[in-house]
Amino acid sequence: MAEPLPSDPGLTDQAGAGSTGSTASKAVLGRGLLYTVGTAAPVLSNAVVTPFVTRQLGTAEYGSVATGLVVVQVGMIVAGLGLAAAITRHGILESSGVSGARSLVLRGAAAAVLLTGLAALTAGWTAGWVGIREPLALVLALASAAGFSMVVNVQSYLRVLDRPLPFVLLSLGSALGGPVLGMLLLVSGPPSAARYLGGLAIGYLAAGLAGLAMVVRGVEHHRGDTRRALRVGVPTVPHQVAIFLASGILVLVAGWLFGSAEAGRLQLAVLIGSAPGVLTSSLNNAWAPVVYRTPEHHRAEVLEHTGRDIAVLTSLAAGFVAAAAPVLLRIVAPASYDPGQMTPAVGLVAAGTVLSVLYLCNVHLVFASGRSEGLALVTPLSLALGTAGAWLAGDLLGVAAVGVGMTITYAAMALGVARLARRVSATRWHEGALVPALGLGFALCGVGAALPADGPWTAVRIALAAVVLVASLVVLRRVLTR
Repeated sequence: MAEPLPSDPGLTDQAGAGSTGSTASKAVLGRGLLYTVGTAAPVLSNAVVTPFVTRQLGTAEYGSVATGLVVVQVGMIVAGLGLAAAITRHGILESSGVSGARSLVLRGAAAAVLLTGLAALTAGWTAGWVGIREPLALVLALASAAGFSMVVNVQSYLRVLDRPLPFVLLSLGSALGGPVLGMLLLVSGPPSAARYLGGLAIGYLAAGLAGLAMVVRGVEHHRGDTRRALRVGVPTVPHQVAIFLASGILVLVAGWLFGSAEAGRLQLAVLIGSAPGVLTSSLNNAWAPVVYRTPEHHRAEVLEHTGRDIAVLTSLAAGFVAAAAPVLLRIVAPASYDPGQMTPAVGLVAAGTVLSVLYLCNVHLVFASGRSEGLALVTPLSLALGTAGAWLAGDLLGVAAVGVGMTITYAAMALGVARLARRVSATRWHEGALVPALGLGFALCGVGAALPADGPWTAVRIALAAVVLVASLVVLRRVLTR
């Protein structure tokens, strides 16, 4: 028998039609803000660690670290076989419920260790191809990917139970422990990419094992669960890789066009420009379960209300980082990196995070239907368009223009997933409800990309960022109290 799930009383059939959307927004933003602490941990960690690492390593070695971080993220997705996307859905919508989701976490961990171990055997000849200077650094990045896969699968299980506190603690342990240990290793001997990535590997593996300890008791294997989960999850592997590479591919394109040093510089702009996406991702930890638990005849209203509110907050966050980009870039990198030159790239990347909200609204419907196969085609094709656009823009306009690739990718994904949702889901919702919020985001990101990065314009940028920050707090308070 499936274990009971936390209920959402405001989203049951007894909820009034006029209040369902508002109730959902409160649930998503209220619980989502708790998850934000955990999801934002990697960004906060990067904000603290990156200035130290860039100053300890030269541009070439830091380029290897930047590429290694891409390997960690992509390796986590591929080695996890998409189960992170399937576990939350399985725990809520499948008959085996929580116990079935718990079993999937353990099976996913075994698969991750096996696949990353096999990939590590090829490090001797693949390290140079991916742009990492020494094979050991690649092996350590793959070890980090295995631990990271365990962490995200456990977090998907915790979303089923709606337990944000252990979710946050697990995220903090993986996001802070590894980088701090990496910094200690850098100062304990000759600085190198392998030393820093070694710290990451230890941190991720330790956090992954701690997470598995939360689910190892009372595991029951249910016949057919793995097959059903893989049917949902495996098609999302290219989908999830494409989502990550919407930003990560920009670093690779910059490396191919301009070398590893320029790739490292652009990675800093991508780090800052994609930060609003962390807000969206953190809210999604509460958003997806709310959509799944909502009766189908209320889902359209819930998507319109929650989508509009999240789009406004994401647009304001994107506008903030675009306006404050020169200041933020100078914090994370020394003057030798010429961070001001990357200011337009921050605005271009941030614009893509605005479009991610429209994509997420429809992808919830796709996952709820259990028919995710189309994502294996839509998102890689979108990534191909974005990569081509990034390459062309970089070749014509310089390294900062590579950032436009993320916006192109998410525009294509939003259109493609919307069409897919109409094919696999009976829910129809008014996507035009998001247009004003999306327009606000594009305008703010455009201004942030276009304004000069130094001189008296710095004060203008700081003032604009302050106004946007205050507006964000006003919007959040309005949603939570209405």
